[in-house]
Amino acid sequence: FSGRAASETESRGIVDSLQRFSSLPAYLPTSFHIADAEEAFFLKEANQDVTRNSSLQARVESFFIYRARTPPTINASYGPFSAEKTIPQELLLTSPAFGNVEKFPFNWKLKSHILDSSIYSNRPKVQTLFYITGMDWDDSDPEENLPCVKMFAFPEAREVAASCRLQGDPGLCVAELELLPEWFSSGLDLEPEEEIPAILGGTAMELFFTLYPADQAGQCPLEEEGKWENNIHSGQDSPQQVPPARERIGSVVVYPTQDDLKWSLVNLDENVVISVPLNLIREGDTATFLVSLTSSSVADHFTLRIKAAAGVKISAVRVSSDQQWAVQEEIDSSSEQTTAALTCVGHHPDTQNRANGTFYEILQVDFGIDNSSGLAGAQPITWQVEYPVEDAMSELAVSEIFVSPTSFVGIVPLAMDTEVLNTAVLTGKAVSVPVKVVGIQEDGSVVDVLEAVECRSADEDVVKVSNHCDSIFVNGKEMKSKVDTTVNFTHQHFTSQLEVTVWAPRLPLQIEISDTELSQIKGWRIPVASNRRPTRESEDEEDDEKRGKGCSLQYQHATVRVLTQFVAEAPDLGQLSYMLGPDWQLDITDLVAEFMKVEEPRIAQLQGGRTLVGREPGITTVQVLSPLSDSILAEKTVIVLDDRVTIADLGVQLVAGLSLALQPHRADKRAIVSAVSAQDVLRAPQQEAIVSSWILFSDGSVTPLDIYDPKDFSVTVSSLDEMVVSVQANLQSRWPVVVAQGEGQGPLIKLEMMISEPCQKTKRKSVLAVGKGNVKVRFQPNIDEHQGGTNDIEGISREYKDHLSNSIEREGNQERAGQEWFQHGASVGHEERSDKSTTPWSPQEGKDKKSLKSGGADAFTSFPTQGKLPEPNNPSDLTVTSRGLTDLEIGMYAL
Repeated sequence: FSGRAASETESRGIVDSLQRFSSLPAYLPTSFHIADAEEAFFLKEANQDVTRNSSLQARVESFFIYRARTPPTINASYGPFSAEKTIPQELLLTSPAFGNVEKFPFNWKLKSHILDSSIYSNRPKVQTLFYITGMDWDDSDPEENLPCVKMFAFPEAREVAASCRLQGDPGLCVAELELLPEWFSSGLDLEPEEEIPAILGGTAMELFFTLYPADQAGQCPLEEEGKWENNIHSGQDSPQQVPPARERIGSVVVYPTQDDLKWSLVNLDENVVISVPLNLIREGDTATFLVSLTSSSVADHFTLRIKAAAGVKISAVRVSSDQQWAVQEEIDSSSEQTTAALTCVGHHPDTQNRANGTFYEILQVDFGIDNSSGLAGAQPITWQVEYPVEDAMSELAVSEIFVSPTSFVGIVPLAMDTEVLNTAVLTGKAVSVPVKVVGIQEDGSVVDVLEAVECRSADEDVVKVSNHCDSIFVNGKEMKSKVDTTVNFTHQHFTSQLEVTVWAPRLPLQIEISDTELSQIKGWRIPVASNRRPTRESEDEEDDEKRGKGCSLQYQHATVRVLTQFVAEAPDLGQLSYMLGPDWQLDITDLVAEFMKVEEPRIAQLQGGRTLVGREPGITTVQVLSPLSDSILAEKTVIVLDDRVTIADLGVQLVAGLSLALQPHRADKRAIVSAVSAQDVLRAPQQEAIVSSWILFSDGSVTPLDIYDPKDFSVTVSSLDEMVVSVQANLQSRWPVVVAQGEGQGPLIKLEMMISEPCQKTKRKSVLAVGKGNVKVRFQPNIDEHQGGTNDIEGISREYKDHLSNSIEREGNQERAGQEWFQHGASVGHEERSDKSTTPWSPQEGKDKKSLKSGGADAFTSFPTQGKLPEPNNPSDLTVTSRGLTDLEIGMYAL
């Protein structure tokens, strides 16, 4: 009983040390790369299952494709092996409405813009511009097979519809919906679910749209012949049909009256006000300006002086009331400009009418545009009032008349994307989105008006707009981010807004380091530069130093990555919106690697932006600096300790090929889960494989051997059964390769890790650690040698496929996992103790709070795999084995 209790105590100690693993669990150390995506990020999920990556044979990573113009691919590689997959469109959640197009429609979204939301009886037409965002304008095809858009509403319990075909590089079209005259006279009787209370004498009508493919002729028929009359389909005269999937556009207000002219007011002084018409006029047309007095004015004698461009003529001046006012006209229409002096004298001013209203109209002035004037755009007209009795004069006031060769009904700004990812904060490189501005004419035709527009951002702390109005951009100096921030565009008297969402990284950034306490590694000596003082391990090392061997103890390494969330402030709420949800962090290490540094480089050093190397004892911080200022975007404290850890064991995994699987995340379908696994079965004679290895330290931390500089150690791989596998040197591989010779299986390869040649103390090489790897050689018929080196994965066992599936699907339960590790460790220890003897191992030195105290290998459980506990005596798993005597110790005993 006491023996079993001791075994359980030892096993529990080992489990506790495993639970003190660093934040980087053991996995197959493959490299992932996403190609053909403009923006893509690997992810870290909140409360991620710690045992998801706990097998030396596999690695599971989630990633997110934010923007791609072509089908992206993901590649996993390790050594000479690689596996690659094109990400299928069903995982990218591409809109099915664009399923027939030849281009890659991943980021495509259909946007709509109602040109005028007020519909009057004299213009009973609803016009809506539809356009595609996310389409690459530089690589667009005018002949692209884009779908049709059907716009419809339900006045009088009937469907009225119109259609148009998306086309061109922005992929746009204008749908025009005609309303019947009787709907204006009687008022619209909307369906109950569409009914909205009357708005200012009008009735709101909801608009919807749906997408459908064009016919073989490229046309967009709405319904079969005989079922439609004036595009109006009566629901009472035909059998019930399943309504198509529809999306809401917005609403318009239908007024039973005619559209009144829109005016703007120009105050010349406290007496005279000019009413300026805002409608466009063409050559040969006339625009009428109204001259009024304010209700508080008592002026009855003044002269109105007017100046206009040469092509703008004053065609008529009319007095509103001949009985009350007399006007003397002096008009000069010369070749250079048009001038006029209108002297107004009141006979019997109507003070009662003045008091009843805000303004009192006295004159109407008609301006006409010559047919041969060639004028276009805004033409200024200046006004000034003189009072001859008082000998006074007002300030000069300017109004505009808008001359257009065409008749616009509105303008619409188009952005290639409706979202901006502000990575400029991280990289210092501006991010821009192209913009076009189009004008829509009364007949529905579209004209590019970009060169004649003015623009202004509503908040330059969120997004900016270029001087030529052809792009919106962020340059990293922005202080905020926002959902649906606006940029205003103006052409003539039309103003329209572009809504865009700007995502910005949440500050401070998060630096994740797999081990923030780095110790010296006992026995592992590496060459150092002559200006660095070696760490003395013994008096023998001091002698080595005197002989010119500049060697120092190696420090532990750790992996580093930088994470953040992209957020935007929600409108009106002040709350944060997350680009991918609050449970996800995005890996942005590649974006900020250039701006990462260690505050004290003598204490620790960054290699490649992703590996942290201890240099000498001390405390320092890893920092991410702003590329645009002296501010620090993130920092993390790191301690390099003076104590020492030992290498407890090497985990060895045979890699004969890679397989790659993709599937959507169980909770958020925008995230894609990739799982790469190593093929560990050799299936053809002379098939080659390599080995990967992880180091287990006595403080419980684990790191892949690959992150250490290969110049600082050497590795020997040997076969324990030459009839099954042999080991050969390979110039293309860092380590020797394992070659299949005959069928068999078991722990048949041994990996020995030794210090580098310049730091060897004796002729006999100092072995730092030894690990064994499992080998399976099962030849299949009809497979020749040339097929042996491929990434064929058909031989992966069903058991491991189940493990891989579980590793993706299962949500972590650390407490239960710890109990399973303990139970397994206890049983293994009890069984092994009854069959064989072991040499107890205990570290000589180590960190007090991270030290590993154990009775030996029989009490140590291997790394747990997802959904299945490791088998005892499996050399592919990391185990603490009993340490044999070193050559030096044997020599001492012999003496």
